[in-house]
Amino acid sequence: MKLKHEFIQLPVRFDVAELQREVEAIPQDRWRAHHEGFKGNYSVPLISVEGKDNNEFKGPMAPTDILHRSPYLKQVISSFGEVIGRSRLMALDSGAEVPVHSDINYHWYKRVRIHVPITTTPDVRFHCGDKEVNMQAGDAWIFDSWKYHTVKNNSDVFRVHLVIDICGSSRFWELTERGNVPWLDPVSDDADFRFIAPHTDTDPAIRTETFNTPLVMTPGEMDGMAQELFAELHQGKGNAQQDVSAFIQRVEQFCQDWRVLWAQYGMSEAGWPHYHLLRETAYASVREYENRLTLGNGTQAPRMYLFCMIDPALNVEVAGQFATINANQADPGGAQPAGAQRDAVPEPHSRNAPCPCGSGQRYKTCHGKLA
Repeated sequence: MKLKHEFIQLPVRFDVAELQREVEAIPQDRWRAHHEGFKGNYSVPLISVEGKDNNEFKGPMAPTDILHRSPYLKQVISSFGEVIGRSRLMALDSGAEVPVHSDINYHWYKRVRIHVPITTTPDVRFHCGDKEVNMQAGDAWIFDSWKYHTVKNNSDVFRVHLVIDICGSSRFWELTERGNVPWLDPVSDDADFRFIAPHTDTDPAIRTETFNTPLVMTPGEMDGMAQELFAELHQGKGNAQQDVSAFIQRVEQFCQDWRVLWAQYGMSEAGWPHYHLLRETAYASVREYENRLTLGNGTQAPRMYLFCMIDPALNVEVAGQFATINANQADPGGAQPAGAQRDAVPEPHSRNAPCPCGSGQRYKTCHGKLA
């Protein structure tokens, strides 16, 4: 999510010793290597899809068994009073780093991540855009994940952060307005910070996300994402105006055709093959701009189109959550479109999962591939 500043320190603090005690109690075999293979990066799910040991984004979130056994971690997460998405403990080996990247996909475009450092030193540096900070243990921070960022552990400790992912209510954003931007407002008075003391004899309630991804993206949301994409595109440097105009026209055509399909099918299963083929065609139409159009943060424009609109527009793996879907509804359009047979292979819970066809490839590079 884009923020006003690269880093904002929230006006709350937590008990470092209690946090460290609960982290140390977690069995070593529960730390899992990063799902994309980043060397020296590990995590422990605390709130995950169905409360299981996974890194998924889509589906009903619930506390894991580790969180149920960690009362202060649970209290810290609950203290923000927000609806909580995927949240974890994240660790970096001594000398390891989080590779430079920007979070431009649908999940992150409107979500913010709260960092609560638990084990760290001044030699752990968080870089975002042209700014750099050290997040001290027990503090709470948010950062602009739209800009390119990285974390480097130049210390000899196993750095551990609690990360809490939320959309953010109006109350939360009011809290951020009382926060601290280090290079603008150096902290001078600890009285401005609220300390959350451990009350581990209670069981605080945590509200978690249930509907965090659309089965079929609505035309209104699709149009809204398109306007966000166009705004980012206009901030790009060095883009040829004729390329910008052509790209925008093709995205607008996709939105128009999506609205027509929605008017006919809504979320019904009969429309899924039609939606999927439209996605493939739409993305293929802009592939030529991958090295010609960039956004304000330096990312290629077709990447945002893919990750914020094309890919998240259809998520058949969450169909079970939408009780209004009639799986047996007849196709009001009659014959299936050419090529629709590709969708005979069911979409797995995650597009990164092995394709059910048995090819050994990930679904997103096999039957779920977007041309």
